[in-house]
Amino acid sequence: MRANDVAAEAEGGLVRKEEEVEETEAGEGKKDTYEFSRPLSAPWDEAQVILSDGWERMMVGVWPQQMEDRWIVAHVVDDGEDGIVFARSWTGFPIAKVFVIPAPNDATAKKVARITWEGDNERWGSEDGEAAAKRLVARFARGRFQVDLVDGEIPDDY
Repeated sequence: MRANDVAAEAEGGLVRKEEEVEETEAGEGKKDTYEFSRPLSAPWDEAQVILSDGWERMMVGVWPQQMEDRWIVAHVVDDGEDGIVFARSWTGFPIAKVFVIPAPNDATAKKVARITWEGDNERWGSEDGEAAAKRLVARFARGRFQVDLVDGEIPDDY
């Protein structure tokens, strides 16, 4: 459901049938699964802890509102693991996905356990896949969700 729909619903001004919601969300690019063609993964031990308010913002995600919007950022649960997927809006192809675990000293915070990225050059032609995926996720997290996954500047070789 769109944010403005949630606000209207909270005020009692919006009642939509479940089929209408599913149809609208499908039209907005929302899906239950995002499949990599050739997934590659690595641990991301140096990623910073995501505080609970930052995790809440990330779970809301980013949904394209117009043709110029390039990205979908969505909360996913794969085999019981929480994650955030970063996918291209036109194709729905995932480019990166981070999986999180509870942070060691804070049950409400999350820690990135690993990152998965698209290794298929037809879908994402990146020469430095792992580093490029980490840069993409770190920049989105900082710029869109006010979550710092890295200290200081985001390295170019990251």
